[in-house]
Amino acid sequence: MDFSQLNKKASDSFQKQRTILKKLSQGKTLHCEQCGEVLTLDLATNEPGKGVVKCKKDCTDIILELGA
Repeated sequence: MDFSQLNKKASDSFQKQRTILKKLSQGKTLHCEQCGEVLTLDLATNEPGKGVVKCKKDCTDIILELGA
């Protein structure tokens, strides 16, 4: 079985999310690809060691695991 397409999709998705996180952490404004709302980065969530990137409508919802 050829997993190259699946691996490529996973790699592309990771790189895209990494780029979003990098730009948001630099204070840049990004918009959700689905709804166009502004994406927010929240590192002070109710769950210790977790952060989230999301839009108001929750189309984009990226959970971050924050390490020490």
